[in-house]
Amino acid sequence: MSPPTSQGAPAVLRLASAVCAVVAAGLFVLRVTQGEARTASLEAEDDTPVQESRTAFQGALLSLESSPSGASVRVNGVDQGETPVTVGLDCVPGGAVRLEFTLRGFEKTTHETPCPRDALVTLKARLHKAAGARAGKR
Repeated sequence: MSPPTSQGAPAVLRLASAVCAVVAAGLFVLRVTQGEARTASLEAEDDTPVQESRTAFQGALLSLESSPSGASVRVNGVDQGETPVTVGLDCVPGGAVRLEFTLRGFEKTTHETPCPRDALVTLKARLHKAAGARAGKR
């Protein structure tokens, strides 16, 4: 038997991410079937740059969205991909979690939220065009 290698770590992380995404989707479907989910679009909301909601959950997950979508997201300085994305958190409940949403042609949007305990936190960031930015450029 050969010694363990780190080659299995990326596969485990992908599997864990997929499980988190399935759980988050299941929780959303549960909320919809129970009539608890809102269906209003970001454009119809007030002028708050980031909206946040929490759902009871065992563990700590962030469901990140942006308008427009496709923004790069960093959580505590670590790149997490582009919106929409669901991220599992490894943090101390109540500790600060810092988020940055960036998209070419738009102002960077930052938000800080406490690390949840047993919750799925949904964050929806509305990005504003940067001064002098041209439409349609990414």
